[in-house]
Amino acid sequence: MKRSKRKLAYTKFKSIMRDIKIASIIGIFVILLSFRFFFFYQNQPQYNDGEYISFAITLLSDPQIIGNQQRINANLASGERVLVITSLLPEFHYGDKVAISGTINKRLLNNKKALLSIYFPKIKAVKTEPGLGIINSVRQKIITLFSKTLPSPYSSFLLGVVFGIKEPLPADFKESLRISGVMHVIAASGMNVTIIGGVVSSIFGFFLKRQLALIVTIGVVIFYAMLAGFEPSIVRASIMGILVFTSQILGRQNMARNGLLAAGFLMLFTEPNLLYDIGFQLSFAATLGLLYIRPLFEQNKKTKIALKKSLIGSDLTTTISAQLATLPILLSNFGSYSLWSVVANGLVLWTIPILMVIGGVSAVIGLIFMPLGGILLYLAYPFLLYFEKVVGIFGKMGEAVSVEAIPWPIVIGYYIMLVACVMFFSRRNIHKK
Repeated sequence: MKRSKRKLAYTKFKSIMRDIKIASIIGIFVILLSFRFFFFYQNQPQYNDGEYISFAITLLSDPQIIGNQQRINANLASGERVLVITSLLPEFHYGDKVAISGTINKRLLNNKKALLSIYFPKIKAVKTEPGLGIINSVRQKIITLFSKTLPSPYSSFLLGVVFGIKEPLPADFKESLRISGVMHVIAASGMNVTIIGGVVSSIFGFFLKRQLALIVTIGVVIFYAMLAGFEPSIVRASIMGILVFTSQILGRQNMARNGLLAAGFLMLFTEPNLLYDIGFQLSFAATLGLLYIRPLFEQNKKTKIALKKSLIGSDLTTTISAQLATLPILLSNFGSYSLWSVVANGLVLWTIPILMVIGGVSAVIGLIFMPLGGILLYLAYPFLLYFEKVVGIFGKMGEAVSVEAIPWPIVIGYYIMLVACVMFFSRRNIHKK
């Protein structure tokens, strides 16, 4: 009896010491980040309206073509982002290193955040990075293959889904994507990579061993990052996704949590401005959602079996987990949320891994022998048609819930409640076992 009491007391002591150790490490990280933020923002240059600046950047994505303009999102040395608007000629492409000189146009948005832009500056290509030039050549061949094989909007949509390549979409289709809440599927964002990674691992898990399915998923994430143009949001999300999938292969949930926190710390310490980057926020929060919220749906054996048998069960749990974790971020930054988002995502997300496999295989074969790649690409047509019809139906069912601004105490309160719920249901499931 005494021995069992001593053992229980020792176990509690070890648990308390472990909690103290974790809290101490987190405290040290917070202190280090606080000093980093303080010195970073103390020395950060302030750009004024009408100020003339010159800088050089390497394009990590093709400029967005709108009307007769090219639009380039550039990151300044300070970490601030500036929108550069220039004419259609000369054309600039992924991998080009360009020198830009122009006058800053600064205006404050409703949330008091400054938006910097430069209209029609002096801009010229200095050189093309050799390695990026090769990747751009591959990208252009893939774009040509998709555009010649599939009609609009299917070609542009599939390029966005498979490779994160931004090609113009019809306005009505784009609006349907927004209203139905599935725009993230074609946006080169962290949330896109996280959800695609989660869905791909779920689908491949049906016919491959778990470890092999997760290895394939990691390969898909890396391949996606390469052809998406190594955009910062894609790279960050890929790092986080690979950490999570690697930990799942090794069966170490704690490794995923610690790896995610370490990756977040290193990213913020290196580039403090990421704290205000929507892509970073979405990828970090969505990954946490998949780590802690999604497993709750699979704790009950009956529920787990039902989800596995359901055609869209795994997709629904992935979508719900990611969206619960990112809801305040989406509302705070975009001001709207689709009432039909969960249902629409559940109905269409199962097509994404299929489209990625068909699109990826077709692209690889098309680079070797384009006619055969084009024939294989036609296999994606039924799934693209289905996706368009579902999105079209939900796009006509009404606007999203609009929110002008969310006070930060409400955002903090939401996450406190979410964490409390996750802890409650996690502990309840442990006690049931």
